[in-house]
Parts: sequence; C-alpha cells; structure tokens
Amino acid sequence: MGYFQVMSFSDNEKIAIGKVPDFWERVFAASSRFLGLDYDGTLAPFHVDPMQARPLPGVVEVLHSLLGPKNTSLAIISGRPAAEILMLLDNLPVTIVGSHGFELWQPTNDAPVILAPSSAQKHGLGQARIIAEKFRYAEKLEHKVASIAMHTRGLPTPIATAMESNILEAWSTLAPLHALECRRFNGGVEIRCSGRHKGDALLELLKSEPQGTLAVYVGDDDTDEDAFTVIQNKGIGIKVGASSSSSETAATGFLKDCAAVRIFLETWLSVTSMPRN
Repeated sequence: MGYFQVMSFSDNEKIAIGKVPDFWERVFAASSRFLGLDYDGTLAPFHVDPMQARPLPGVVEVLHSLLGPKNTSLAIISGRPAAEILMLLDNLPVTIVGSHGFELWQPTNDAPVILAPSSAQKHGLGQARIIAEKFRYAEKLEHKVASIAMHTRGLPTPIATAMESNILEAWSTLAPLHALECRRFNGGVEIRCSGRHKGDALLELLKSEPQGTLAVYVGDDDTDEDAFTVIQNKGIGIKVGASSSSSETAATGFLKDCAAVRIFLETWLSVTSMPRN
C-alpha cells in the first residue's frame, strides 16, 4: 500500500474527480504541479452584475495558501480583463491571464503586458460595435482589449435568445473579414480577435515549468475548451458544471459546481502539503 493510500482522506473530506479515479494519487506523486483556473463559473458563481461575481467564502484564502508552498504553480486564466480579476480576488499576488490570452499580469509587474490587436482587427471590432448599436444593444456591451462581449444574463429567456441570435448572425458575417471570430459564452456572445486563445496562453505558461510537471486546468465554459484541448497530453482538464457522461468536451474530469471547486482547492492544498518519504 502506497504512502498516499495510508494518508488518504475519508470520503467526507476529499472530492472525487469524475472519470479520473486516481486523480489525487497523481497529484500527490507529482514532483511539480501547475494549476490553472478559470474565474467565472469556476471560482465564482455567475452574477447579473459581473463585478458582483465574487468567489465563494474561503476561496481567496485557500488560493493564498496555495501560493505559499513551492510545489504548485498557480495561474488564473480568464476572458475578463486582468484588472477585474485582480480586483475581485482582493489583489491576490497570482499570475493572471486576461482577455483570453491578450493580457498577462505577473505579481512583479505594475501593469499587465498587452498584446495589441492588428489594425484590421481594431477596425472590425469598431464595426461590430456599430452593428450592436444599430440593434440598440449598446448598454449590454463590454469592451475589452481584444474583443467585445454582449451580455444577456438576467434578461427573460425569449429576449436573451433573440438578442444572441441577432448579434451572432450579424457578427459572424463581419468576423472573417477582419481576422475575428464569434463565440458563445454562458450569458452572452463575444466577437474577439482570432489567432490567440486560452490554450495558447496556457501552453506559454507551461513552457517555464519543470519537465514532468503535472498540469491541471479547471474551467466551465466553451472558451475553456481550447485549454482542455492543449492540456490533454500534458495533464488533466476538469470541466465544471458538466456530468461525467458529457461527450461534448475535451476535458477529462468533471466537477459539479463552484462549491465543488472550493472543496477541490481545499483538497489540493491538503494533498500537496502532505510530507513525502
């Protein structure tokens, strides 16, 4: 019987990762670990007001603790601007990838490093804004460094569905003309610069990790599928909110919801804090 099995948690203390029964044994055995986390729908439940989407109680505290031990590299990888993530996490000194990979904030920097869109992409985003304004959707727009998101959360379902269909059709016609792409997300539609996504940013972060690092990425949305895809040969992707029977994801493992993510983080801290022979 291995050391981890002797020291294993009771069923009430650990959380199972759907379809990865040996997950915690692999985390314990790894000599180095990388943990990437999405924000909305993963660390924090969704909210009609995005700036009120706060992590569940205890999440920020356990993230602080994870930054202490040197055996886990931690990063937040989100579609939000990096500055918003920093504010919502109470200035947690953690690596933050924002705007789907177009922003990188390191704790040692005063401001994020930003990859600017091309002139064609900037022009296309400007045209996308004009289209949305013609639909009278301006107040639902969020402008980011490399994208525009239209939020429909909180609206009656028929209205939200109609708005998303209208803007998706219009933006999808515009996008290929300006090196842009359209993606749905939980609560809206986004038109963004193509050629870079969360998976690209994740791969870049992993390049600085030691050989043999166990990489884990946790996310909930369609935009996280890019990260799930690139991590398949390097570690484990975990999708939040999907069931183990889901076939429409590149993730390997599954967690039920944000509350399960909190327990997951607590378990990660406990497992990686165990002494090794």
